Amino acid sequence: MPREILKFHFYSLKFTAYSKLESEYSSTTILKDVITFLTNELHKGQGYLIDKHRNRENESPRELFMTSAVFMPKERRIRCTLALLRSGRVPKIKPADEFKLVPIKTLGSIAEETHFFIDYSRNYGVVCIEYNHYGPRMSDVEYYLRNVARDKLKLSKALDVNLYMSNTIDKTLENLQNVLNMQIKIQPSKIAQMDNDIKGQYFTGINTIGNRLKPNYIRVETYFQTPGGNITSKELNKEANSMVKTLLGKFKARPFNIDCFEDFVIKYEDKEGNEELFNLLREKKELEYDVEMSTLKKKRNWYELIEEDFNEFMVKFN
Repeated sequence: MPREILKFHFYSLKFTAYSKLESEYSSTTILKDVITFLTNELHKGQGYLIDKHRNRENESPRELFMTSAVFMPKERRIRCTLALLRSGRVPKIKPADEFKLVPIKTLGSIAEETHFFIDYSRNYGVVCIEYNHYGPRMSDVEYYLRNVARDKLKLSKALDVNLYMSNTIDKTLENLQNVLNMQIKIQPSKIAQMDNDIKGQYFTGINTIGNRLKPNYIRVETYFQTPGGNITSKELNKEANSMVKTLLGKFKARPFNIDCFEDFVIKYEDKEGNEELFNLLREKKELEYDVEMSTLKKKRNWYELIEEDFNEFMVKFN
């Protein structure tokens, strides 16, 4: 049976009720109402589909819908799966008794499914979410839940999501003296998802190249300073330092921006003259399992896979 490496990351989420509802609704009650609404839709056989790209003229649809949501009252948790309908080139399948390929559209639409679990035992939610490269990301979960709470149920004016990371961002921000080099890999189509301030300040040129040449990815590698020796204030690359500090602060405060990058590595010298490396995508709090996929036949099995480590995380970090 095939084995796969499964990874899970952690986020906090907190709803803010509209002012007139503050006395009646907490973040937890809004979360429960959102999940209850989605569960009821599923029970009616309808579901609730949202196109994240519906207001973007030149982008393919990114259609999301909840496929399961189960309350676990004793544990004060919710088991969820969110699906992303696949667009673009349609794959084919081979019938068991014939040597031909049948377009899957004949049968229906292809969807990628991401499993995630929400602990609501605090006054905010803690999410443990599977990393699925082809499926919904946490930024999709955030968009989906916020849309239901704000636009459909009219309960929440905001949803704040924060990524649990090691202390490396804080350490880098505190100790960074001079950026030596920077490696960035990005899909041009994802630049539109960034916050407007960093998009306009740092990624306009990459966006222009993406629009004109339409590459799948753009990789940028820059060298600013030869490491070693004393660096005077005149030799500091203030512009690069400012950019890195701005981006790291943005990743910490608004982590959905992280999803825009395939790679983000900074080599820098700290205040003691030591050469250090910061790799954004390796700094997430992460669970990793080597799993025989046949053991995950039911959605409950996915929760059982992470349950013990989720319990430990809630004790250590919350």
